[in-house]
Amino acid sequence: MIPHRVDVVIVNFKSKDYLLACLNSIYGDSNGPGVRIFVEDNNSGEELTDITRDFQGITVTLNRENLGFARAANQGIRKGTAPYIILVNPDALILDGFFEKALAYMDKRPGIGILGPKVMNADGSVQGSARKFPTPFTGLFGRSSILTRYLPNNPLTRENILTSRSDGGTPIEVDWVSGACMVARRKAVEAVGPLDERFFMYWEDADWCRRMRDKGWKVVYFPQASVVHYVGVSSDKALSRSILEFHKSSYRLFDKYSKPYSLFLKPLAIASLSLRLCFLLASNGIRVWCKNGGFALRLREEALIVEKEKKIRILRMIARLNIGGPAIHVHLLTKGLDSKKFKHTLIAGKVSKTEGDMSYLFDSIDHKPILFPELQREISPGRDVRAFRRIFKTLWREKPDIVHTHTSKAGSSARLAVLLYNLISRKRIYTVHTFHGHVFEGYFSRMKSLILVWIERLLAIFTDVIIAISNTQKRDLASRFHIAPAEKIKTIELGFELGFFLNNTLLRGRFRGRFAINDDTLLIGIVGRLVPIKNHRMFFQAAKQFVEQNPGLQVQFMVVGDGELRGELQAYCRQLELADLVIFCGWVRDVHLVYADLDILALTSLNEGTPVSIIEAMASSVPVIATDAGGVLDLLGSPDGIPSLDGFIVCERGILCRKDDASGFAQGLQYLVDIDEARKQWLLTQARSFVRDHFSEERLIRDMESLYLDLMANRR
Repeated sequence: MIPHRVDVVIVNFKSKDYLLACLNSIYGDSNGPGVRIFVEDNNSGEELTDITRDFQGITVTLNRENLGFARAANQGIRKGTAPYIILVNPDALILDGFFEKALAYMDKRPGIGILGPKVMNADGSVQGSARKFPTPFTGLFGRSSILTRYLPNNPLTRENILTSRSDGGTPIEVDWVSGACMVARRKAVEAVGPLDERFFMYWEDADWCRRMRDKGWKVVYFPQASVVHYVGVSSDKALSRSILEFHKSSYRLFDKYSKPYSLFLKPLAIASLSLRLCFLLASNGIRVWCKNGGFALRLREEALIVEKEKKIRILRMIARLNIGGPAIHVHLLTKGLDSKKFKHTLIAGKVSKTEGDMSYLFDSIDHKPILFPELQREISPGRDVRAFRRIFKTLWREKPDIVHTHTSKAGSSARLAVLLYNLISRKRIYTVHTFHGHVFEGYFSRMKSLILVWIERLLAIFTDVIIAISNTQKRDLASRFHIAPAEKIKTIELGFELGFFLNNTLLRGRFRGRFAINDDTLLIGIVGRLVPIKNHRMFFQAAKQFVEQNPGLQVQFMVVGDGELRGELQAYCRQLELADLVIFCGWVRDVHLVYADLDILALTSLNEGTPVSIIEAMASSVPVIATDAGGVLDLLGSPDGIPSLDGFIVCERGILCRKDDASGFAQGLQYLVDIDEARKQWLLTQARSFVRDHFSEERLIRDMESLYLDLMANRR
């Protein structure tokens, strides 16, 4: 017979449907044996006898009155004998691996008295379940306060809600964890005592954790084990009493731990809590009255139908539609969002003279971008102020539900305009910002880069969702540059119209024909803006070494793109005696023709988001060699075997090199030239399948529509 290791205690009040789902999740993860479950029902009046029939090893107690959470939980705790106790709300779901991970961690660390898992909302966002002990500021900057709702990333809230400090994987010691789900060591409970039954509901978990810590037991937030918590399912059944008990327990906790010299604060605490109680009772009464149909506010059936059919208004903003991933991205979203659900407006700034223009993408669709000439990449106080004023006027006129910004210049101007709009109007506009890359390294001096980091940190406080286009970029934004907590950053990969690249085999020879390049010549290309961050100089240095190592090889290097460094780079090629082997062909609108004829695609950047040229090359079955910048590793995949000693690594879908290492890059080119044909085809097949699965236009539209709908669901 397997000994019981865990006693699970669930206090139920009018939550049977959720309780059944909770029990199924527990049995699904624990596989039944080794777990006993005690359901303490607080006189909810629900029929629960079928639960003991459907679930083995469960004890259901029907209390004749509502004992409150602490008293009912203690009742269940006393019935068990297992070394671990799990308190879990009926409206919580245990996710896969919870028992194995949580218990293994506690087994190895006997000093832990209570462990709290990662608690998530139904949409996957992380609840602030690990916190510091309450202070006088908790009412203003607590998890559910109005100020936290509108300023979720302010310093005081982050100081109070310790989940914001978590990287999403590493356990951290905290003051207290939510009673929605906690794992307690029975030895610690026996040493500290049960839950304080003077707390009818709320704050008993904070009190228990504090007593644990006072007795020398650790309280740990453990994000490797997770639950989903549907907040307030039980408390909403008796909303007024829940509000009353919350405030009573708040004062009880204050009174229990207040120092003798703080007696003068008690009248102030009573007064402030009483005012807060009256406000919440009144506001919730009005909300319920409106919901149930007050006499003056009852809506006609026709009005309800109109509201249901109302489209979500998206105002999208980008600094410029220059050649590159961001322009392609906003084009796909503009033409692809469901017109029955969304009304879409795109505002774009002016493309500079040294950049290629992709506004032609919108020639064939009805939704044309609105041009704001004042919105430009370069910093100009006069133009920037005019751009801000025009954006603000647009917000008043259009009254969008969501403002979604792309690129840093548009992101800063538009998010500040939304902040001002929200402060002086009665409407709440949600903000979403996509980082297609970042300018925190490789672009500017160290001091200027630090200033930009701090600007983005401040803007992130007022941003509802930040989108990273790769997992590497998300880690950089959350952990390296600390732009925002990980739970605010969502990874949504780019999408593309891949058909041109997946089916371009019949186009072979056309691009070579333009430049009289025969089929026997090895064609190595680099695609991108001619700017310092792309590091074309390293490409030419590697090309020089490669040519010297292969004196009899017919090879041509193709530079696709244009920019401010064109003249300087052409002179550099002449200096390296490569002028006859390098062709600067400028921007090519039908870029799929380029990939149809390339033998190798190179990328030598110092910083990147998710490079479009790599995705296009992979879809076209062109081998890729690139430096380890930004999201490149996410595209090329994990190392495939032992790292080479020649300065490059063979990955699942391409060759990875160090930044600014021309010798290693040349050796990587040599590897691709000498590679066995079967091995090469396997590499190309892996790359092509990966791009098809991850970067389709349909997946991008689906993910973005889901994000917008979730944001609006929160409002309603």
